[in-house]
Amino acid sequence: MAAILLASLLSLGAFAAPAPQSTTGGLLTGQTASDVQNGVCKPTTLIFARGTTEQGNLGGTVGPALTQALQQMLGNNNVAIQGVNYPADIAGATQGSADPKNAQGSQNMAQLAAQAVQQCPSTKVVLSGYSQGAQQVHGALLNMDAATTSKVAAAVTFGDPLSKDMPNFQGVPAGNTKIFCATGDQVCNDQFIISAAHLSYAQTSTTPAAQFIAGKVGGTTAAGGVTTNTNDAQRKQESSMSSAAPKMAGLGMRDAIVVLVGGLLTFVL
Repeated sequence: MAAILLASLLSLGAFAAPAPQSTTGGLLTGQTASDVQNGVCKPTTLIFARGTTEQGNLGGTVGPALTQALQQMLGNNNVAIQGVNYPADIAGATQGSADPKNAQGSQNMAQLAAQAVQQCPSTKVVLSGYSQGAQQVHGALLNMDAATTSKVAAAVTFGDPLSKDMPNFQGVPAGNTKIFCATGDQVCNDQFIISAAHLSYAQTSTTPAAQFIAGKVGGTTAAGGVTTNTNDAQRKQESSMSSAAPKMAGLGMRDAIVVLVGGLLTFVL
């Protein structure tokens, strides 16, 4: 079993984002959104891949937080939400780094994007993912044809293990992509070390991400420039979050056993 060490004590209460519209689920079950599968057409379609061990197809942390922020900016009636259907297990994280194109989540995300474009020709597709889910975004684009890729208005990842090896997103203009990597997050170096920095994205990055996406789909003007990492102001915010006790954001808890050892929390998966 893999042991994941947290860099500081974390609050175990209220770590999941509140449920946005179009989703179902709760704290331990994660949240599920299936608008594309249900044939829902809206001006923007967000397809999101959750992180390792998170439950539901949307997860319980970054996915719901990003969904809520985007719906608040663009309006609930303007954003369809779809989670990627894949196991999001530890074995998948290994495959996602070594062979993202053939990862199960990558193939499902590509299929969902094609379905969204086919049934809703005018929708603008946004691909996003957290941690292992970020790998699926890179891989999905390797599986898409040009017609589907041309409908991708933005690709946004958080805690991306492929940020160094695959900084670009195939077929999507660089100005329409953004990778959020918090200072000190070793997952962005493709190391399976879950620190407070890796757990910070739901609080520190989903609002800036929603602003960026809104700017690309024609909604609220995005704040700040386009970068492949977090900007200086956000880095300071994330550093502050890391030194404090953040809310539990970014790690699926259903399959984890928590052990307190010498001031550290060890998650044994």
